[in-house]
Amino acid sequence: GQGGARFVIDQSASVVAKSEVIKRARAGEPIPSGWAFDARGETTTDASEALKGTMAPAGGYKGVGSALLVEIFAACLTGANPGLVASPFSGTAGGPPGTGQFFLAVSPDATSGGLFTSNLETVAGAFVGDARLPGTRRFGAREHNTRDGIEVAAETLATLEKLAGIAA
Repeated sequence: GQGGARFVIDQSASVVAKSEVIKRARAGEPIPSGWAFDARGETTTDASEALKGTMAPAGGYKGVGSALLVEIFAACLTGANPGLVASPFSGTAGGPPGTGQFFLAVSPDATSGGLFTSNLETVAGAFVGDARLPGTRRFGAREHNTRDGIEVAAETLATLEKLAGIAA
């Protein structure tokens, strides 16, 4: 109902967020096949090679339409750099990437004839068992972290303390 469950869709147009590939490259770990392509356009499980290439689109060739829509909204419509010419987020080559973001706000009352809340309850009610609304895990994690604190690996904490100049 109104003021009830929130959901957030923060989604990459690729199979997985590039940050996952960066994390595995730093750890020297492979990535699953199908996540990315190397600089020659060949599928790769080498995370470092994947960073020289491109991410695989979510949904395979059918997902390209969604990726294109995101690119049109976030780059073409905003005047930002398209992904094809933007500097990489990993490393310092080429300066800031200059990519854009697109936000859409809709007044449900203006478009639904007063049926938004009941229709949303119907849609949200379909998520049962292991299925969950986008953002549910994030909100649950936020509540857990607020209540119990955030667990940080000792190595990560040491790195953060060193960067902050407070290393023991």
